[in-house]
Amino acid sequence: MTYNLPLVLVDGSSFLYRAFYAAPKSFTNSKGIPTGVCMILSRMLGGLTSKFSGAKFIVVFDAKGKSFRNEMYPEYKANRPPMPDELRIQIEYVHKIVKAMGFPLVSIEGVEADDVLGTYARDASKLGIKTVICTGDKDLAQLVDDNVILYDSMKDTYTDAKGVVEKFGVKPEHIIDFLALKGDSSDNIPGMAGVGDKTAVTLINELGGIQEIYNNLEKISGLSFRGSKTFAQKYKESFETVELSYRLATIKTDLDLPLKIADVTPPFANKEELISIYTELEFTKLLAELKNGEPQSKKDTEEKFEFSKAAVSATESNVFTSAPTDYKSSNASYILVADESLLDELCSKIQSCRLVAMDTETTSLMPQEASLVGMSFSVKANEGYYIPLNHTYLGVPQCLSLDKVREKLLPVLNSSDVKIIGHNIKFDLLVLHYQNFEIDKVYADTMVMAHLLDSASAMNMDDLALRYLNYRTITYKEITGDKKKIPISEVPVETVCNYAAEDAEVTFRLYQNFAEKLFSSENDKKMFFELEMPFLKVLYHMELEGVYVSQKELEAQNRNLKTELVEIQKQIYVSAGQEFNIASPKQLGKVLFEDLKIPYPKKVKDGKYSTAEDILEQIAFNYDIANLVLRYRALAKLISTYTEKLQTLISPKTNRIYTSFNQTGTVTGRLSSSDPNLQNIPARTEEGKMIRKAFIAPDGYKIIAADYSQIELRLIAHISEDPNLRKAFLAGQDIHRATAAEVLGKSIEEVTPQERSHAKATNFGLMYGMGAFGLTRQTHMSMTEAKVYIQRYFERYPSVQKYMEETKAYAHEHGYVTSIIGRHISVANINSSNTMLSKAAERAAINAPMQGSAADIIKTAMVRLDEWISSLPQNTIRMTVQVHDELIFEVKDDFVEEASAKITEIMENAFKLSVPLTVGVGVSSSWADAH
Repeated sequence: MTYNLPLVLVDGSSFLYRAFYAAPKSFTNSKGIPTGVCMILSRMLGGLTSKFSGAKFIVVFDAKGKSFRNEMYPEYKANRPPMPDELRIQIEYVHKIVKAMGFPLVSIEGVEADDVLGTYARDASKLGIKTVICTGDKDLAQLVDDNVILYDSMKDTYTDAKGVVEKFGVKPEHIIDFLALKGDSSDNIPGMAGVGDKTAVTLINELGGIQEIYNNLEKISGLSFRGSKTFAQKYKESFETVELSYRLATIKTDLDLPLKIADVTPPFANKEELISIYTELEFTKLLAELKNGEPQSKKDTEEKFEFSKAAVSATESNVFTSAPTDYKSSNASYILVADESLLDELCSKIQSCRLVAMDTETTSLMPQEASLVGMSFSVKANEGYYIPLNHTYLGVPQCLSLDKVREKLLPVLNSSDVKIIGHNIKFDLLVLHYQNFEIDKVYADTMVMAHLLDSASAMNMDDLALRYLNYRTITYKEITGDKKKIPISEVPVETVCNYAAEDAEVTFRLYQNFAEKLFSSENDKKMFFELEMPFLKVLYHMELEGVYVSQKELEAQNRNLKTELVEIQKQIYVSAGQEFNIASPKQLGKVLFEDLKIPYPKKVKDGKYSTAEDILEQIAFNYDIANLVLRYRALAKLISTYTEKLQTLISPKTNRIYTSFNQTGTVTGRLSSSDPNLQNIPARTEEGKMIRKAFIAPDGYKIIAADYSQIELRLIAHISEDPNLRKAFLAGQDIHRATAAEVLGKSIEEVTPQERSHAKATNFGLMYGMGAFGLTRQTHMSMTEAKVYIQRYFERYPSVQKYMEETKAYAHEHGYVTSIIGRHISVANINSSNTMLSKAAERAAINAPMQGSAADIIKTAMVRLDEWISSLPQNTIRMTVQVHDELIFEVKDDFVEEASAKITEIMENAFKLSVPLTVGVGVSSSWADAH
């Protein structure tokens, strides 16, 4: 079938990230503005206009802010890192380029680009127009039908309905069911625990969608997938989560679109505007092409397109003007170690070279659950080795046993003259520990080295290889499948050999690259070997210990919170005079601002109301329904994130939760944690305290909680050298009362609770670069009062203001600030031409030295505490959790008093400041009561 030109929908958000990961990170103009994404997107869009010459185009981007899915499920996409600053700074230019090339650009607040694309595709079908969606996003497969196909410009491939079945195993109309069952880790859609591709495909193809599966529970036991006999009950118990996942995965197709398809014309570039943008970005080659080429014609082409994969034969122009090295095709040698003689050869090489990069391949990212599939090593650039250990597919060749590898390899790795390096090697150490393969020492972690060199950039090996080695690695998806993933244990050993040995070999080369840069500074070298690497071993010990948790307590809290959630829901319905979906921003906005006629505190955009937290907080003072909605959301998040989620993470063998501490997870050097994120348990709310109640001491032990008192305020007193701040701390005064007394010119005894509260907000707020507007929001002062208060504050503490101005100037000059031990803390966007980004970066720069220095101090304390704990009889005391400035220990009952004194001594003497470091210690049977 042939037809006139299709509507071409471009998934701008997908293109944006694909361009970012393809772009060489070194691409900047002479002003230091990153330009790689802009260059590649220009090429990609140019290639599309050539391929679909004369067709109508619409380019769609995600709008700023969260979508309705975040209100439906607060954890939606919560696992995604924030947008990299080097990408964020280019978005404004990307949008300018898209418009200058003549493409209409559409984004709609409160929904995602997928929803806009879906609505355009459905509207086009109603008009009898065929549609091509240019994307790399698997979720859009649910839109494919007789009128809609997907086009992946990176691979130059098309996916029609038949192609969807080939990729996923189910028809397009069941893609939502597929995602609802197995979940989607990239979007943090929960799905059903334990359901993978095979189970989901079998269920759908045999029984139908999620509701049909539920209606036919009795038939499940007869299906051919692992665990089918007991699946029905589990599915019944998980159905609420599956239904939520279905709603999250469903692309909306009924939006009110700001641009109608009938009003779209083929793109016609504004040549002068493009020349201006390309000149600013210094795109010499693109400028030459633009100036020498013919202007694009507005006249529609008569060319026809057949609606099938084979019909469109034109290929997109190469988007890589500076392609990374394909190292594998040149001189790299990756060797499969499958017999004892090769293992002996590898051991001999490690012993003689004395420096070896190591990596593991596993079946899980949870070390306690992971099986060891294989190990890889490299002792020099261009050479890597892979030892397969547990590949499980039919016909797998004979491999060495783990016992034999342990017997021969472990003594070599643990010999005194061999230095082991790895990338995120703490994970490998944990995996090997659970395989009785205990590595005694580690020399270097390239992820930690990369973080010390640039704390704001991505730390994964693929990105680092592109950035520092100009080398594109084999990705995990390439060997296990992008769509229909298979376990790595079922991938042929020869394929995994190339992937795994490359990982070790690239790690070796990254180490060489980083060592040259990092160790040229004696201070950086000392920080790495005397603090960061010992600290890595501390975290390894803590992750092995885990933290003891009472499931019974969590169950009780979960029941209480759910009961309150239902009650709050009823109150909201009463206040609204109707029942509606509280999780729907659209419905909530209509109820609040149309039905109840609550004045909207902002200018209404496109007839749509935001129900974001800041909006609700502004109206909550006068309208209690807003308070109820805020409370509803808070309860829903606590339930999904903690009281329910934590129960699933408790080990049935040990009653402990094993979090992962991320040493390189923040720009400032502070720890973060994941699976679960213990850092985000609310500290000051009653519910946060309730959750901490579930973290208890095992029999015969007590919990000790020890935290630094006001460490960042003490650090600003030390760093700024302000005499009045120092005087208050040296005198042991309540710092907030002392501040209020200084600012207001009265004695400490005369300071009222409200005045202390204002001083506290100022003390902490100014450390984060807060201005008068921020102070008014926190204290309800008038703007005039807030300005006067800040002015008086700086009059009494002039050295603090001087520090802030000097820090901003230093950040502008160097692109980073430093902690008290000289750690470089990157300040992205500090010199951005976007004033808003630059001002935000200045605020971050003011606080970063305090946060980074606090991190340095508690790390130092933890290293010394770990050394002390290791000197005691085993299990006398365990350090289990670190949250910001607080440490949690499990201590034997008869050792509590001695431990409390020693913990206080070590923490207070971790670093010598010009004001005292003080530590508060609490003892109880639970974290909540000890805190």
